Amino acid sequence: MNILLTSHRFHPDIGGIETISDILAHHFTAAGHAVRLITKSCGDTITDQQFPFAVLRRPSALQLLASVRWADVVLQNNLEVRQLWPLLLCKRPLVIGLQTWIRTTSGERGSLQRLKRLALSSADQLIACSNAVRLDCSPRASVVGNPYKTSLFRNLQGVPRRSAIAFLGRLVSDKGADLLLQAFADLQPTDWRLSLIGDGPERAALERLCAKLGVSDSVDFRGALQGEALVQALNQHEIMVVPSRWREPFGVVALEGLACGCVVLASDGGGLPDAVGSAGLLFRRGEQADLQAQLGRLLSDSSLREQLRARATGHLRAFQQEVVCNRYLSILEQVSS
Repeated sequence: MNILLTSHRFHPDIGGIETISDILAHHFTAAGHAVRLITKSCGDTITDQQFPFAVLRRPSALQLLASVRWADVVLQNNLEVRQLWPLLLCKRPLVIGLQTWIRTTSGERGSLQRLKRLALSSADQLIACSNAVRLDCSPRASVVGNPYKTSLFRNLQGVPRRSAIAFLGRLVSDKGADLLLQAFADLQPTDWRLSLIGDGPERAALERLCAKLGVSDSVDFRGALQGEALVQALNQHEIMVVPSRWREPFGVVALEGLACGCVVLASDGGGLPDAVGSAGLLFRRGEQADLQAQLGRLLSDSSLREQLRARATGHLRAFQQEVVCNRYLSILEQVSS
């Protein structure tokens, strides 16, 4: 097949959609399909030549139309209404991956969001990253959870796992790091440390909060880590907490923690329950008291941690790159046949 994959953002930008698009494009190419990826992200020719597929950045109208004519099927990794017009002139099967809510940041649906929901009717098939996104965007969508980088995130042998809790994410209020700091301070767990892995505009405020709570000596600000450095760090931690206030559409970060041997505690909003499954615990989103109670359970009960950790391998199978990408391919083949 000739697969045209649109990804509003892509390398060198970093984020969930960028990573998923990269995984899909590499897998489709390795499976023998021709892939052309269209993105609004800027890049450079030298870097793009290293990809095993064609990358077309900020295409003109004629380039976009030519790419649709070239394609046997079009896959939008998240809806892009402005990229749909060539399909009015050149009919091709269309699959749209739903990676987030079709709502404003305040959770409402304005005229643009209503237009986007109407545009979903033009797709031959919809793929939602979680049950929550399916229910919110379109009940006719198939649910295919997002993949994590299977070859990178893994349980390392010989790396000592410490009595430590990891937070991984941007240091912004929506991610809830302050809730975790408050719970950690109230529990005052002896010999346990907390690592905040990531960076962002709230770092200085979180450092001041640590001082106010009297936990500065027990909290490590590790900064942003990627690749093997991140994998090494996660393997050194016993627990990962994902305390998001925002309803995460999915939550690949939870998969990354599970794959590195962490026991995961996450908020129950959005798609995080899908990502965590039965291999972790959930707390009521935004409720610091419930976060504290569930974290206290994990800190005090090593047998519970081992029970949850033993479930991770089976849970992660459904989110391995090959499994997820093959499910996408099956849908693309079905609509293009």
